[in-house]
Amino acid sequence: MHDPDAIELQPDKVLRDLFDQGRQVGEVARTRYPGGVLIDLPHDARAERVAATRKLLDAGAPAIFEATFIADDTFVAIDVLEKQGDGYHLTEVKSSSSQKDQHIADVAIQARVAAACGVNITAAAVLHLNKQFRNPDTGDLFQRSDVTAPVVAFLPSVPDEIDRQRTMLAGPLPDVAVGLHCFEPYECPFMSRCWPDTPDHIRHLAGVGPKRTAAYLARGITSIKDLPAKEKLNFTQRRQLKAMAEQCIIVEPTLARELEPLIVPGRLGFLDFETIARAIPVWPGMAPWQQAAAQFSYHERQPDGGYTHAAFLAEGPDDARPKLAAAMVRATAQADRVAMYTPFEKTRIRELQLAVPQLAAELQALEAKLIDLHPIVKNCVYHPDFKGSFSLKYILTPLVPELTYNDLMIVDGRVASVEIARLLFVADKIPRQERDRVRQDLLNYCERDTWAMVKLVERLRELATA
Repeated sequence: MHDPDAIELQPDKVLRDLFDQGRQVGEVARTRYPGGVLIDLPHDARAERVAATRKLLDAGAPAIFEATFIADDTFVAIDVLEKQGDGYHLTEVKSSSSQKDQHIADVAIQARVAAACGVNITAAAVLHLNKQFRNPDTGDLFQRSDVTAPVVAFLPSVPDEIDRQRTMLAGPLPDVAVGLHCFEPYECPFMSRCWPDTPDHIRHLAGVGPKRTAAYLARGITSIKDLPAKEKLNFTQRRQLKAMAEQCIIVEPTLARELEPLIVPGRLGFLDFETIARAIPVWPGMAPWQQAAAQFSYHERQPDGGYTHAAFLAEGPDDARPKLAAAMVRATAQADRVAMYTPFEKTRIRELQLAVPQLAAELQALEAKLIDLHPIVKNCVYHPDFKGSFSLKYILTPLVPELTYNDLMIVDGRVASVEIARLLFVADKIPRQERDRVRQDLLNYCERDTWAMVKLVERLRELATA
């Protein structure tokens, strides 16, 4: 309301993809209601939408999609309004895989406004994706959660909430202290305007999380240096405080021992995946929102000290996992050990064992070679510029300043996931030149991740020696 053109409110590729998947889920959900009619009018055509809804109600339509009502200066568009006996069942469709607490208020406001317009709402539900569904047809894609009782319990608070909202909208820019509400139920897009970006802010305490951050703020602790001397902290956090106080890197004497599994006489590999995750699963055996490997990069140190590189990026809508698994098994066959960062790659390899059973033995052998670099760094090293994070991109620049992601077009795994899905499933809508460019951008990004691990291991060995 106060800054409608704010750059933070412009949806990026990830958010646009989320909207698009939500739209797809809504379209599939409507097929469950034979004879249902969609109010297919712009949201700003409010009078027309209300009139069209009233006409369908009077005609006795079995179900109305996007049924629109206005009461108490409040506009609602109900996903599914289904006629049942003398009343109507209200259903809110969500692309999440569970019913969440914040859905209750959403449904309750819709039910109240519809009731104020003379519609007898007799039941309310949230229709969300079913975690047990497997592509193509194992189980039901949707699960219906009845929320009638919690909605009825919430209804008395709706008028006061609407009054608070109306007062807020009519007043000046709200002056609200930062806290847990900045993260829950969704992260606020304006956090960078309100939260200090100083490296010693309490939110940069390693492993603190939103709830403990809010608890510290409630105690008046806004900076890491303000933590009481007797504050209960774990070993990693103690190391962080020491590094920040001394403004130098802290290296534990255990680093050399933790690096021992990486000391191999022959070939040492470095593996990274990029994945797709679709609300409506696209490949056999996939569940809603399940991550599926669609790209990998693999560097391997040879006995002569040089490095080779292998890569795979899926093409076309067909299941890419058999080809990816085969290419990865070939690339890693001679490696003594294979490094990755966090358990993400191990989880994907275990899923591939199920998705590509003919290569299960080879994939199990690869899994046995894996070693995770993340706990080595977390257990043994802290640089003041980590800002409490041990993600690869956060630790890379402080430890290996000559290697960055600044020259790449894609620098975020979520963006990579969206771009891969776009190339796989809507390639015919993308100009050839753009497809080629995005494909190369994806290859460059994934390759940088594995090369970053190569340089990270080199730096860790230097630190262990020093």
